[in-house]
Amino acid sequence: MAEACHHHTPPTTELSKAERFKATHLAARHGNYHQYYAKFRAPTVPDERLSILPSDILRNARVIDLGCNAGKLTHEAIAHCGAAASVGVDIDPWLIEQAKAAYPDGPCTFEQFDFVDASAYTGTALGKFDVVLLLSVTKWIHLNNGDSGILTLFAHIRSILNEGGYLVVEPQPMSNYARASKKNKELRETYKTIRIRPPFEDELKAQGFERILKVERDEEGFARPVHVWKKKYHKINEDGLK
Repeated sequence: MAEACHHHTPPTTELSKAERFKATHLAARHGNYHQYYAKFRAPTVPDERLSILPSDILRNARVIDLGCNAGKLTHEAIAHCGAAASVGVDIDPWLIEQAKAAYPDGPCTFEQFDFVDASAYTGTALGKFDVVLLLSVTKWIHLNNGDSGILTLFAHIRSILNEGGYLVVEPQPMSNYARASKKNKELRETYKTIRIRPPFEDELKAQGFERILKVERDEEGFARPVHVWKKKYHKINEDGLK
């Protein structure tokens, strides 16, 4: 399992009263909550979702953190888990600015775009990766983009992962979807059309992934398991075809 990590308190950016009000009271339809780690997550360093992983998954890896929020895990993948480089991506420009301000130097970079759109990948998010982090965001992807959106994302993740690379997913249960959909009319309409169900085992297997690990977790009374999927190596047949 992952080696012990040194404790480090990341720099923080103070919010004005108006910004705190916005972060608290304006529903973020993409899950892009401001001050998410201060308000909704236990302040563990590193985040438990990283420390529970076998240490060799992140060590020396090129990592992309999809739905990175303000960059805490993106940074910790390098600072505490030995990743060689880490790219955080989020749809929210304010959160990306916060991440850049908090972690301005080193091999940790941040990009702002809608990562469900394969054509939007740019800057340091281009190229192949050894690990994709998809933590606590599949619900929002699914509610905003429907079944076709989540399938499109899985296909693109497979295309950007190196052979033998890892996808780390923290899927949310359908009960969470129902609660989120009640807060937004557009999400509620999409919710009614959803047929694919988390944790997306059949869909990921169809993309050529095999699950190598499932870690059961409980967070404030909610089951939040983390699944680790590995991109299978292509096998070459006698005709030299994949």
